[in-house]
Amino acid sequence: MRIERNSGPGGVQGGTSAGKAKGKRAPSSGSSDSVHVTDSASLREKAQVMLADMDAVRMERIEEIRDALEKGTFKSDSRKVATQIVCNALAEHPWS
Repeated sequence: MRIERNSGPGGVQGGTSAGKAKGKRAPSSGSSDSVHVTDSASLREKAQVMLADMDAVRMERIEEIRDALEKGTFKSDSRKVATQIVCNALAEHPWS
């Protein structure tokens, strides 16, 4: 994928960077923009470590929810979900 800054809004264009070495970045005009691509194997390894640390009770609940989603029988309280999202966001970014 190539990102071109001079193409205006929505300047993301699909394509390959033939002839460029992997991991190298084209010279920029003093911009501090950067792109970081994480190896999928590294993400998979981190996920496995996180799953190994989870309680068995939580894994059972996750499996129950997954099954209900697949069957189309999962019900949720949107107000409760929204409240939890906001609480988690505020906990991650304290405003002090």
